[in-house]
Amino acid sequence: MTKRAAPIYMIICLLTLCACGVPKQNIPVSTDPIGATVYLDGKKTCTTPCSVNPDKQSDHLITIVKEGYAQEEVILKREFKPDRAIRDGLITGIIRGGDPEGVASATAQEVDEQERSGDAYVLKPALVTIKLTPKGDEI
Repeated sequence: MTKRAAPIYMIICLLTLCACGVPKQNIPVSTDPIGATVYLDGKKTCTTPCSVNPDKQSDHLITIVKEGYAQEEVILKREFKPDRAIRDGLITGIIRGGDPEGVASATAQEVDEQERSGDAYVLKPALVTIKLTPKGDEI
């Protein structure tokens, strides 16, 4: 490793260590009318307009409740998005030495790691906007 690449590699390693924890995603939730109670996976979380912050390691259920209105449910589904993991692996491989085998190995390791941690996933929908239906008006 060259003298120039060593400090960059050390900085990347330190940043990686600082970023420990379960990856989460901020999901804004709004309703019309406002003031609905939001439950994330059955746990009362906030009142609209607000945001929930679920982990990206599994699917989640958002339940929206307001007196006088029909209950609404939204499933947050995980979607595999390896783009960031591939980019991070390419950068790491190039910094470590740049030979094609090293780059390919680092890329595969990064994709595996981000898939295990949940970082390679995004939750969809990324924004929840619901027009509540008054009770008695449901179909």
